[in-house]
Amino acid sequence: MKPESPRTMEEARARRGRSSIYLESTLDEQLGVLPGEARKVKSAMSWAVTVASPRTSLREATSMMTSLNVPVIVVYDGRRLVGMLTDRDIGLNRRVQEAPQDAAISGFMRTSVPCCLEDDLLADAISVMHGSQSDWLPVMNRHEQLVGVLSVHASSV
Repeated sequence: MKPESPRTMEEARARRGRSSIYLESTLDEQLGVLPGEARKVKSAMSWAVTVASPRTSLREATSMMTSLNVPVIVVYDGRRLVGMLTDRDIGLNRRVQEAPQDAAISGFMRTSVPCCLEDDLLADAISVMHGSQSDWLPVMNRHEQLVGVLSVHASSV
């Protein structure tokens, strides 16, 4: 039976133990991955992020997605990540399709959105995306500022 994928970056980090057999061990060896596999999230993420407030209307959100040709909007309330809305959420959710176009996106966005740091391992971030069944992961820096977004499709490159 295949072990369950982690749902948070903390779970992913905890599952990957470090070993320091030798002082001159490389990061790859310490993390127990193949050479070159220890790629960081920042090597595959998109630095261009579309952000909206929870009070943004569905009309504005879909208009932004269409005009900017982006499939995901990260929802911020001031300086705090509160959710995410994707084109897939809009297209597959009957509640969204039947809602008035001036309704706020706060009622339709995903609120339990895991995120990762730009210095996290790409393999761990991909595991979290699979565990949370999300194609997108907001990327933060060490100061908890949004710096990008990671796609499960772009990360396979």
